[in-house]
Amino acid sequence: MRFSNPGAIIENTLREQMLKKYFSSYSGKGTLLDLGCGPRPYYSIYAPYFDKTIGADLADSPFPKQQIDIYCSATAVPLDDASIDVILCTEVLHDIAEPSELIDEAKRLLKPGGTLILTTPFVVPIVDGAYDHYRYTQQGLIYLLQKSALEVKSITPVADIFGATLTLIVKPILKFWNMVAKATGISILYKWYNPILFLTAILPQCIYLWTTDLPLFKSLYRKFNYGPIGYISIATKSK
Repeated sequence: MRFSNPGAIIENTLREQMLKKYFSSYSGKGTLLDLGCGPRPYYSIYAPYFDKTIGADLADSPFPKQQIDIYCSATAVPLDDASIDVILCTEVLHDIAEPSELIDEAKRLLKPGGTLILTTPFVVPIVDGAYDHYRYTQQGLIYLLQKSALEVKSITPVADIFGATLTLIVKPILKFWNMVAKATGISILYKWYNPILFLTAILPQCIYLWTTDLPLFKSLYRKFNYGPIGYISIATKSK
């Protein structure tokens, strides 16, 4: 399980599992562009499958600069046309005021037959303040990708209405303990080993993830995937 963000254990763990599954079957090598890379949380997953990887993000990105190779907007990347085999763009599209500009730029950068892997939020709180513009449904994603003449291969929900609801519930709990820790100067109050925080926020997410592998629950969750945390879309540029 991915515990780096205690308020997003479900979505981060499931997203990581899906990306691992995709890249484990990838045999093309070539170049991957991590667009809006931040701290490159999935670098260890994709790096072994490519000859070269490039991280691109804004110059004022708050993340460690050593992870960023190119400073640029996601809609204007200073790389040649048809120079990239795979573009990974995780949780960026909702911050773009004109989303088609990002997808058009991805199409320009991709080689014929290249792949865009796009992760987007659906049932999540506002997280990026003034930059947070949209939430995307499955049909909305299909429309945007096809509008840019990309071929949609799959759009997979990340979790379901149960996972999304649980994620929404634990966020204010974590926010409360974070505020208390800062107000008192007792940092351990916002650590997983605070027993109250663990029982009310961490453990419920872990239990949900454990049940996703059980046939009975897996079947149930599949019926309620109309309200996921987000989606992972895979689309290709025609050859």
